[in-house]
Amino acid sequence: MNIIEKIKSFVKDEKSFTAPSVIELSGGINRLPAPAARNYTPYVEAYADKPWVYACVSVVSESVASTEFLLKNAAGEILQKHPALELLYRPNPFMTGRALRQWICASLELTGNAYILKDAPRADGSPRELYPLLSHLVEIVPGSTAAEPVQGYKYRVSGKTAYYKSKDVIHIKYFNPFDFFYGLSPLAAARGAADSYESAENYNRAFFENSATLSGIISTDGKLDDASRNRILQAWSEKYTSAAKAHKVALLEGGLRWQSMGMSQRDMDFISGLKVNRETILSIFHVPPALAGIFDHAPQYNTREQQRIFYQTCVLPKLTLILEALTEFLLPDFDRKNELYFTPDITAISVLKDDEVTRAQAAKLYIEMGFEKEEVITALGLPFSIGNRKNKRRF
Repeated sequence: MNIIEKIKSFVKDEKSFTAPSVIELSGGINRLPAPAARNYTPYVEAYADKPWVYACVSVVSESVASTEFLLKNAAGEILQKHPALELLYRPNPFMTGRALRQWICASLELTGNAYILKDAPRADGSPRELYPLLSHLVEIVPGSTAAEPVQGYKYRVSGKTAYYKSKDVIHIKYFNPFDFFYGLSPLAAARGAADSYESAENYNRAFFENSATLSGIISTDGKLDDASRNRILQAWSEKYTSAAKAHKVALLEGGLRWQSMGMSQRDMDFISGLKVNRETILSIFHVPPALAGIFDHAPQYNTREQQRIFYQTCVLPKLTLILEALTEFLLPDFDRKNELYFTPDITAISVLKDDEVTRAQAAKLYIEMGFEKEEVITALGLPFSIGNRKNKRRF
């Protein structure tokens, strides 16, 4: 008996079989706790508390926000002016378009979710303003049918709760294999490394504040009485303890000897562990080391190559996800025919362009293959044209 026959054997009456609802497919409404139970707040606080989380989220969100995008029609033509473009350039009286895109991307990196409120509707229903919602304060209200998987959104701020219809909120999320409604952030995977790094920082702070380990030992062959021992320790601490008294010359007498406590293998393993945690965090956020200010790997991979990898594997996929959501859930308010779409402007990303020598070699190859010079110049984006080249005077 094959698998299809086995399934049919369990269904006695095929007509009485009912497809599971959206809630049942997602695991049931009882498995969708409120934001407080999801504990998103520590993820947001990590942006301020954990330095490498801040570094990664900042460089990703700023890069995504500063990358240009285009609005095109079904024919692939670029539209320079459109109400949807104007809205994204100035979404509300308090924010620029770049600030909104940075907010969206940072929310995705920290919580896996970004929510945009479409506000101040015109007579035709299109929004005049867009506002980001604090993602850790949003609760999704599931629908009861497949046609309406999300009924609305609850937004709890300062002890008050606002309710928004699903059509008024754009929800952008990362893939989450555990939940149908909420996204999973990169920080969820990096939290172990981030917490370990924070514990190490707390240890170092305790070292400098409380002298967590010994820097050296004063020894003698003889035996000291309590009075002599206390007098020596007090005098040593008064003269040489604290950063302001560092590098002073010590005078030991009476057979006393100073033995410095060097770095042990355990200390070196501790430092190696810090680097491993740091690189784990960077790799999860897809941030090359040089872009976070770490140049240990610069001799192996130059900064430009790291930038190229960063844009190809991180910035463009995340920007595309955001633009596709805006195309699907914002543009229909302005374009009833669904003929318009947003797309990244790859030509504006300098690190993705080949250098001049590479492009010149490619141009020579194409011209030798029989292509027209003007076509080759346009295709490769060379910084001149045949006409301008002919009109320039040679000296």
